[in-house]
Amino acid sequence: MTPGNVALVEAAIDAYNRRDVPRLCELMTEEVDLQPPVSWLTGHAYRGHQGIAEWLRDLDESFSFAQITPLELTDLGDRVLAITRFVVEGNESGVSFPSELGLVLGIDGGRISSWIGFMSHAEARARATGERTIQ
Repeated sequence: MTPGNVALVEAAIDAYNRRDVPRLCELMTEEVDLQPPVSWLTGHAYRGHQGIAEWLRDLDESFSFAQITPLELTDLGDRVLAITRFVVEGNESGVSFPSELGLVLGIDGGRISSWIGFMSHAEARARATGERTIQ
């Protein structure tokens, strides 16, 4: 277990909430694999530092507000499981929508190499630990 992994993820979530692309680039590898939960539906993921900027731009086009609040961060050695609360507000509707968000973040050389999102805490836990889920 690396004590800095949880702090790294906390810093990345903070940078995400502030839409701080340069800071996210510092915290993530140059070939980071970004798969927000919507990627499971659209088949569109983001890659690398250019992908970080594109991801946040797409997010801001869809939502007037989007914030991640960590509830539980678990260091699993080469990855961190983040159990969070995710709140978005639609640009057009202005409706606020809170939901579960589970993240599995791969760590390589002290930087985040992957950010995989799940709309279920249970699914994120299962993916992080290699367990099978019942569907």
